[in-house]
Amino acid sequence: MPDSLIWKQRIRTLRAFNHSDIMQAGVLRERLLHSSYSLTESRVILEISWDPCLTATHLSRHLGLDPGYLSRLLSRLESGGVIERPRSEKDGRRRALKLTPQGEKIAELLNRRVDDDIAEYLAVLSDEDQARLMEAIRTIEEINASRSDRRPDSRYFLREAEPSDGERMARAYENLFEQTFGPQDGFRNILNDTLAGLFEPAEEREFRARCWIAEMNGESAGSIVLERLDDCRMHVKLFMVEPKRRGLGIGGKLLDEAIRFFVGSGCDRLFVWTVRNRDKLQSLLSKRGFKLTELPSVSYYDMSFDVECWELSLGRRSNPSAPRE
Repeated sequence: MPDSLIWKQRIRTLRAFNHSDIMQAGVLRERLLHSSYSLTESRVILEISWDPCLTATHLSRHLGLDPGYLSRLLSRLESGGVIERPRSEKDGRRRALKLTPQGEKIAELLNRRVDDDIAEYLAVLSDEDQARLMEAIRTIEEINASRSDRRPDSRYFLREAEPSDGERMARAYENLFEQTFGPQDGFRNILNDTLAGLFEPAEEREFRARCWIAEMNGESAGSIVLERLDDCRMHVKLFMVEPKRRGLGIGGKLLDEAIRFFVGSGCDRLFVWTVRNRDKLQSLLSKRGFKLTELPSVSYYDMSFDVECWELSLGRRSNPSAPRE
């Protein structure tokens, strides 16, 4: 049996892989460890628990479920007291999916059972075979990421952000942050300060920050901000791809655009700070020559984070300082 940290990481890796489109059923049983909910019902409950802004439309697209079938499934869960569908205060036509207190208890139980099921699957393998399995998963993910990079990108295009993008970008970043870490008022203030710097007069904005938007079907599919720290250093911040647009190579294209600007800027060093264990982002960075340089723990918005610092260096290196978020 590997040590506890490696064991937990392997469960997390296999679970993330099992959750992907290419292995939806995977090692999980059709009826999840004697649960009264089917695999599809369990997945719906878990998806709702992970995304407080989820709608039926987004859920249908993400899981590839027929809208009519999903509507009936949601009705059953609602009548059973597992979910509710309140109207949005901002848009009365929009109904977010939300777990009831009973539904939250069910989601907590399902999460434990998924981890237990995966642990049971791994436990019969030797440590060597577990390591081989992790490596095989990484290989498959790299191949899929490479395939995504080769897909035609005619369905989306990159452009520089405009003032009219500011509010939409703020909402997207804030939603993603809340889905991951919960609501934090301080993060919205930081967002406003960062985005305000993007739309200053051109001569000032040239020094401080640049932003690129990936646009698809008239909607923002992702964005990246590149900020100059001083005459030698720049760093990437607020880099995201909308969850429903992931897997199309958009993140790589945005990062490439930022790197091209950095190379022509006269700066020597480009930093990316990220929360640890973001495997796909790590792959994007390492393929483009970034090196992992630090693994500190930092505090922002009264919260503690274990983070990574990745650096792309074109010249002389010195010790990086923490980014201004």
